[in-house]
Amino acid sequence: MVDGDVAENMNRLYYRGLAGYDPDDDEALLSLLIWELKSVEDNKDTESELKWIYAIDPSYIPELLEGYRDEALNEDVKRTFFESSSIDKAKEAALDECGFSPAHTESKDIEVTLDECKRMSIAKKQAPPYVQSVISLGNQAFYQGLMNILFKYENPALEDLSYLPKGWYEQTISCYTKTDGKVTGFLLIHATPSGVLVPVLFFAVGADSRINLIEMLRFSINRAAKVYPGNTIVRIHRRNPEVKALTAKLFPDKKGSPAIAGERSEAF
Repeated sequence: MVDGDVAENMNRLYYRGLAGYDPDDDEALLSLLIWELKSVEDNKDTESELKWIYAIDPSYIPELLEGYRDEALNEDVKRTFFESSSIDKAKEAALDECGFSPAHTESKDIEVTLDECKRMSIAKKQAPPYVQSVISLGNQAFYQGLMNILFKYENPALEDLSYLPKGWYEQTISCYTKTDGKVTGFLLIHATPSGVLVPVLFFAVGADSRINLIEMLRFSINRAAKVYPGNTIVRIHRRNPEVKALTAKLFPDKKGSPAIAGERSEAF
């Protein structure tokens, strides 16, 4: 009923859910919506991304989304959007009825295998010793370094990065750089329940930031290739022009899968 990769996030700070049950059987789930609040802490208009829509019958979706609108307005959400590669025609029609104007697009996500990563020229050499696995970094040093990085990085992929436990990241293949005793870069990767690896923070500061980014990428590819099968999927979310340009350079032949996307204003 709920994808495991979505369900694991339900205890995270900005995730919300709304369920509809049979009035004659409070254990019979009829519909379910999961969403994530966006731009909550950066003085921008709060937005919401729909992450999962389930309905035993598509006719339940309008009522579900009407209930969602009440919840969204309580959180001062100004805009709701979604993108999915698994929405069928009935759900698409229901979302259109509810004002989302769904359209066909290319997914912002691209997926590559570890074997494909390993074949890149960057992986032909080993990273220098100053790049280390996050597992070697104590909790206090980890969070202090993370806060220093996020102070300089104004638009991280996840707004709740600093709230997530260190164990949420795949610590063996996630890595960091340190200069003069201070953490100056992170490549943090999350391993989902389905086994997909998802980079969630890739940023470095200081004079050697560009070199450190390359070396962290080299470290994580080589380390992951030692502990995961070659067909393991790495999912990269091309969320902004910078990430899109980087992925186009690294994987010029990769495209996102066909998807349905839409949005609506929540302001009356």
